[in-house]
Amino acid sequence: MILPYPHHGDRVVAYLLPVWTRLPSAGRGGVAAAVLAVALVTLVVVTRVRRSRSGPLRHPRTRRPAGPVDTTWFTAHTLDGFPEEAVRATLRTPTAPSRERLYAAWVLATHTQGTDAVWLEKNLALPADAAHLITDAAEARRREMSARETHDTQARDRDCPD
Repeated sequence: MILPYPHHGDRVVAYLLPVWTRLPSAGRGGVAAAVLAVALVTLVVVTRVRRSRSGPLRHPRTRRPAGPVDTTWFTAHTLDGFPEEAVRATLRTPTAPSRERLYAAWVLATHTQGTDAVWLEKNLALPADAAHLITDAAEARRREMSARETHDTQARDRDCPD
């Protein structure tokens, strides 16, 4: 390694570290090659570690194909009961989520168990007020549908005794 040695009058003189000057000139090339090889390997390892830790640079994993879509989730009555006016009243900011994201939250809340307001906030980036309105309305719709099915079943049993 060559370092400038400024304490030699008005001239700058190069100062070689003692380790480098003590090596025979024939061995200096081998030492330099070894140092370069170690630096290159270190650079490659550090680059790979940093790439594996950063999300966007990671290669996407091959995913299993999704199963068939349950088309009963998407009918003419899918959005029945959606609290659009109440949700719109809570979202008067320029960064409000899109209507499509709100509808997706509604479909998930009405058709999947375990989809609560916290899950919607976290996974769909919805404001807390909107997520709670959607999950509360979805639960009310679920109870209403269950009560209607129970009523229909009881009426059918009365009309068709075995």
